[in-house]
Amino acid sequence: MKITDGKKTVNIRMMVWEGSGYSPDWSQDFFEAGSLPYNEDTDTYTVDDVDYCIDQAMEWKETNEGFLGEIKTENNCVWVDEV
Repeated sequence: MKITDGKKTVNIRMMVWEGSGYSPDWSQDFFEAGSLPYNEDTDTYTVDDVDYCIDQAMEWKETNEGFLGEIKTENNCVWVDEV
């Protein structure tokens, strides 16, 4: 999912390692993409603060909070690439 706050643009992917491969990307569900402004020309969702979104994704990586409760997991993976 590509997100921007007007100052910074990143592509963020959030997946769970399932032993033999990765799950689908959770980022659109996690950040509720359907409720965010979307720019078709750049394929980018607009958020208030990209760094805050990255911090939230990294917290999910550690706890899986928001999907399975406060369960510690080593299988959550987050990739952030600046665009």
